[in-house]
Amino acid sequence: MCGIVCYWAKEAVLTKREYNVLFEGAALRGRDGVGIGIIDPDGLSSITKFIGPYDKHSEEILQIVSERMRVGCILLASFRATPETEPTTKHDMIQPLDLPPEDLFLVHNGGVTDSVKNDLDFNYTTPVDSEAILAYYIANGRNMVSCMEDLSGSFAFVMLDKKKDKLFAVTSFLPLAHSYVRGYGYFLHSDNETLGKVLYYLVQSTRDGINVWESWYHHDLEGYTIYETDLQSGFQTSQKFKPRFLHPHWDSLAQPGFHRKTFVVASGGVDSGLTAFLLHRAGHDVSMLHFDYGQKSEACEAWAIRMLSREFGIGYHTIDLKPIYNNLADPSMLLEHNIPITSGGDDIKSTIAWVAGRNAIFASIAMAYAESAILNYNYRIVYLSAGWYQLSEETGGYPDNSYKFDKALGMLRQYGYITGHRIAFLPVLRNLTKTETWRLGDVLNFPFEFTVSCDAPEMYEGRPHLCTECGSTKLSMIAADRAGVIDNRRFKGSAGYGKRKPEQMPMDLANPRDLINRLYIDHDSRRKLQEMI
Repeated sequence: MCGIVCYWAKEAVLTKREYNVLFEGAALRGRDGVGIGIIDPDGLSSITKFIGPYDKHSEEILQIVSERMRVGCILLASFRATPETEPTTKHDMIQPLDLPPEDLFLVHNGGVTDSVKNDLDFNYTTPVDSEAILAYYIANGRNMVSCMEDLSGSFAFVMLDKKKDKLFAVTSFLPLAHSYVRGYGYFLHSDNETLGKVLYYLVQSTRDGINVWESWYHHDLEGYTIYETDLQSGFQTSQKFKPRFLHPHWDSLAQPGFHRKTFVVASGGVDSGLTAFLLHRAGHDVSMLHFDYGQKSEACEAWAIRMLSREFGIGYHTIDLKPIYNNLADPSMLLEHNIPITSGGDDIKSTIAWVAGRNAIFASIAMAYAESAILNYNYRIVYLSAGWYQLSEETGGYPDNSYKFDKALGMLRQYGYITGHRIAFLPVLRNLTKTETWRLGDVLNFPFEFTVSCDAPEMYEGRPHLCTECGSTKLSMIAADRAGVIDNRRFKGSAGYGKRKPEQMPMDLANPRDLINRLYIDHDSRRKLQEMI
């Protein structure tokens, strides 16, 4: 509930203009109180606090800072917004906080869970929950990683430890950015755009990111990370920490169980079916997640999921998304019955079969399944997999079948789920082409006949029959031919319903053992699959 500022004047002080830019940017986040702390290289400090908004006291604040700041000093400032849980802002609620006997100084944006604060027997001297950060830091022997993994709440803070001569910048999921400008010093701020403005005043550049010669940079800090700067050498290191979240049935500090679980988002197609098959045969406890979003192929896909589930001996869940997509009225050819299914001709490598937000929604719900499993059964880890990220998909135009999408899911897992550190993605087929997946599946006796990789299949005599027009089927047919695999799925044709006669255009492929080694799975899983050959 505030904006925070830090400036280490390593090589030069700023003018009132630059200080004012820093303060005005932070004041946008808090208008109920201002605290200014200046700590010199010898550890001597002066802290001044004001009730009310920055613009009411700006002249006095800028005069104080201009007079007291000198090279080597560190400025810590806080611009407070009164939380709804407190009636007003008083002087003892305004940061920076300091513990003179411990040579510690702190500005913190966020909050600490009261029950966690009260768990520690500590002589608190202020009503501010942020003081618990200092308490836990001391209790953990000044080990910041242990401190952060014991605390619970929301965090973006800067702490100066003069005994260790270290400056810590720590953030969970709240905003905190840093900047360095050669000839001046090191900045930390709640708002990266504000640092960009200061950078412009100092070097007349608006470029974000890291300069190749490190003359200047400014960018946001990564979440759940501790940045530790040694004030003697200027050397900076970073460490990740596991956030602690409290839940009625779970505490992330609790010892995780020994069991693991795997969910595979499965359409009933070759890629997701083979993914489930490989993980199951490698010893994973697999369940499939199938989504009914009103697609034309759903009856056939549902048949495939039932057959694969029975064949593998694994469970599945069907999630009904029809109410969502009915409300969206998405004009996709996979959903609208008045739009014919085609491959798009020359547009096969395009988003012609796009469905609004499909894989993003699937992945979000899959992560919710993973989180619920962890909360209920304390799984050590839950793996999520699917068939949407694979080499052949990189030639298409679908951003939700890509490496970047996979990385984005990692960000969503980190900030959208309290058990995110126990959820992991397994894009098993990411290093194989569709041709290679057919080759590998054939060697391992995968039941291709129970899959449906088609946008417009039809049920005939109790079995799905695939079209030969849509992009999904065309790519699958080509892959089977190039792999030299007899395709025993059923196909629609002018002569009636029946098996498709393969073209038999086999290409030279890697040894199946090499294909297994290229799977994105752990060594033990690879070993178990190798034993199947």
